[in-house]
Amino acid sequence: MQSRNCLLNLHDRVNLEAVKVSSELADKLMRARSFDAFLSKHNGGPRWQVFAALKDDVDRLVGCDLNAAANLTGRIERLAAHVGDPPSNAFAEASRGRVLHLLGRHHEANALYNRALTTLRAARLTNEAAGIRIHQVYALTQMGQYDEALLTARSARRVLARGETLELAKLEMNVGNVYYRLDRYKRALKHYDRADEILRATGDDAMLAFVDFSRSNILAEMDKPEQAEALLERAAAAWERSGRALLAAQAKFQAAYLQFVRGNYNSALTAYYQARERVAELGGALLVAWCDLEIAEIMLALNAFDDAAASARSAQSRFGELDVPYGRARAASVRALAAMGLQQFDQAQTSLMGAREVFASSDNTTLIAQMDSYLAELALRRGDAVEAARRAASALRVFARQKLATRTAYCRLLIARAAYETGNRPKALRMARATLRQIQTLVAPGIAYRCHHLIGRLERDRRRRSRALDSFRRGVDVIERMRGGVAADEFKATFLRDKIDVYEDAIAACLDEGTPDLIEEAFRLVESSKSRALADLLARYARRPETGSGSRKLGIGNETRSRLVKLLEDLNWYSSQARLENDRGDQRRSAVADRYVRRMSDCERQVAQLFRRVEIEDADYSIIHGMPTATASDLRSAVKGDEQAIEYFTTGDEISAFVASRQEVNVVRAIASKRELDLQLAELRFQLEKFTYGAQYVDAHFWQLKEATDRCLSKLYDAIFAPLEKSLSHQRLIIIPHASLHYVPFHTLCDGDGNYMIDRFEMSYAPSAAVLKLCRAKRKRPRGDKLVAFGVVERGTECIKDELRALGTIFPEAVMVAGGDATRDNLMRLAPQARFLHLASHGYFRRDNPMFSFLKLADSRLSFYNLLDLNLNAEMVTLSACHTGMNEVFPGDELHGLMRGFLYAGAPALIMSLWAVNDRSTSELMRETYSHIRAGADKRSALRRAQLAIKDEYGHPYYWAPFILMGNPE
Repeated sequence: MQSRNCLLNLHDRVNLEAVKVSSELADKLMRARSFDAFLSKHNGGPRWQVFAALKDDVDRLVGCDLNAAANLTGRIERLAAHVGDPPSNAFAEASRGRVLHLLGRHHEANALYNRALTTLRAARLTNEAAGIRIHQVYALTQMGQYDEALLTARSARRVLARGETLELAKLEMNVGNVYYRLDRYKRALKHYDRADEILRATGDDAMLAFVDFSRSNILAEMDKPEQAEALLERAAAAWERSGRALLAAQAKFQAAYLQFVRGNYNSALTAYYQARERVAELGGALLVAWCDLEIAEIMLALNAFDDAAASARSAQSRFGELDVPYGRARAASVRALAAMGLQQFDQAQTSLMGAREVFASSDNTTLIAQMDSYLAELALRRGDAVEAARRAASALRVFARQKLATRTAYCRLLIARAAYETGNRPKALRMARATLRQIQTLVAPGIAYRCHHLIGRLERDRRRRSRALDSFRRGVDVIERMRGGVAADEFKATFLRDKIDVYEDAIAACLDEGTPDLIEEAFRLVESSKSRALADLLARYARRPETGSGSRKLGIGNETRSRLVKLLEDLNWYSSQARLENDRGDQRRSAVADRYVRRMSDCERQVAQLFRRVEIEDADYSIIHGMPTATASDLRSAVKGDEQAIEYFTTGDEISAFVASRQEVNVVRAIASKRELDLQLAELRFQLEKFTYGAQYVDAHFWQLKEATDRCLSKLYDAIFAPLEKSLSHQRLIIIPHASLHYVPFHTLCDGDGNYMIDRFEMSYAPSAAVLKLCRAKRKRPRGDKLVAFGVVERGTECIKDELRALGTIFPEAVMVAGGDATRDNLMRLAPQARFLHLASHGYFRRDNPMFSFLKLADSRLSFYNLLDLNLNAEMVTLSACHTGMNEVFPGDELHGLMRGFLYAGAPALIMSLWAVNDRSTSELMRETYSHIRAGADKRSALRRAQLAIKDEYGHPYYWAPFILMGNPE
């Protein structure tokens, strides 16, 4: 049994190396065999001096490793209890206070400081008490008690003025921080200057770094990000040299915020994720909360509102646990902005007003004004331009008085937008132009593109088309530069959520002029605004094919791959357990099933976040982003001599199209209304979903179902295809849809004579001209006709057995994998050998989370993330299942679903389904398709011939039309 005086336990040994960054005294305390043995070596004077020295060690350690500081503080507290001396105990309490206040638990820290001060004053240890008051100033500032903080500082200054120069410098910095929080920046800088003057004489770079760090905050507020970043880099370097790892990490994530402000989203997120891991490792719970909050702000800028809300919620919870009202209110305001982005306006209003009250209680005029500017934005989105103008004008007065240029410019833009909405065009134009002049020397791209867009609309209203086009171009140019800082595939799509209107207005302005050069420019703008992220993803593959599997193409290291695999395995396990629980019928335990569903959601969130980090931190990303936008010439070169391509696009509510042949590209404008088309598509989906009512219902109402479906298809034909027919001169068509048109089965559209388009045309599909070009440029495939087919048979898909048998007859050398052997490992092993890869199974489209849409294998779910290690040489992949061609259309016309993963894995062409398929007709369709391919037909022709055969047998498009060919049709 160990003695009560034995200080060293297993936990101590683990943390000993961290403690070594402190002094020899602390090291001896940690290694002493007993309290008495330690004290016997330090009996030359008052024992409180030993504790004062140990408390200094804690002061140093809190900037290095809070875990080590807490460990040392625990030893100090036990030693103080052993000694029983009140002053010694006071220093132990102050040591614990230091740890607590760096953890963000400022109220607890302040209570300990007060107890220590009472004891030290009673012992007439005036100078030592003044030192603790310096810490108390910081704690009171974080608690929002600014008047008391300044009174405490004055009391400490009276003592320190007698000669404690280093302590006086610390006090000046903390007083400066009070005035910074009160938005009195000039006063704050004066105190920082005093601290700097004192510290220059000492040559203490680590202490001077505190001054640099504090000044950087003010320079950032005053729109001087380059100067602020230079100070932070200098502070981080000084702290790293002195072993203050926690402080260095804090300086780095502050610098990351400045990268974000300047539009470098990729580098900012990389730095934040790395800093967050580091400060969490070092015990910096408060800094983790600030990291979460600032990551949430970046997510807001990327329009990833769900992610922003989640990160802000995490920060708000942490600030609440630490009792930091200022941080909690800041987090609430970010959550409000996320709610605004999700159009949850009431929630946004409540949160913003709550945050405003917190800042008003501490008389923080800058943050009150900031909340007013957010409330003005909210009022604009609610259609209340008068309220928006009032709130923005109030905030403008505060920001202008404080010379905060970027925030002032933002308020002027809000006022300009409010004037535009109320019909005061002259004021709107005047304010927008004034805003642009103001930000000429600032880094404010988010304000700049909105100003250009507004000015363009104002000029268009005045029928100054040339000026309008010039402004729209400037807005697009700013957005394109901003896009350069976005790395993650998902964020590239969300980023455009609120910016597509700028592209559409620029496209319309080009087409209004109608010259050949401007039609070419309009086409480039269409391509710039659609499926760019998918094109970048495929370009990444095209540039790095030699790297083998997908995860290596993306730059995923072994450790990250292992984490991803583990998460996907956990996801598969939870989903299988949830399914087993749901299959229990009356014995189903809802609480258990719900728990598995929550675990599944958590795994999905972690997988998506890990993948984003991989993309963000991939060093090759900067090369990939250099891919040029596709031009009309690119589309013409991607079209063969006997083909034409139809590329649809929207401007506002108008649907238009480019029709391209090898020789020319023409434009047909305003062929349909997007709103009306969406209603027609909803009716078509309703008719097709009736086939889920069961065979008895379908048999009883077959001809009524066909008539109703054909009527829907005829309306769609009249809206989006008939206006283009006079421009068509070839039978082979490549359809490049846009927005909801991705859900249209063009080959089923029915003309006035009752003919389906498949009777007259061979059709294939592509997400964009850029993706079509990349798919057709894929490297040559190995010779031979090897087919690899996987089949998973379940209730309702018994015909998959017949399907595989038929394919085995057509391709005698085929590799057939079925039942329990149809595993992910076998797929990864066999797929690279295939010229044709055929997957027959259950397919599920996840509209709530489309990147987790999946095909079912024997042992797992095959989603986008499971495909990262798949390396395909196949010239075609067939996904013979329900909904495999369904995608959620994200902003920027980005398609998120299974298709994305297979294209990235190397498939130049995919056969996929747009709706739930019939088991029997699908089996027969696949047999027909592959028979024609084996006989020498190209993929597009083979699928058409098969569909015509099934059409003659089954009649209704539900049976013969669900599958489309995406990518290279040859």
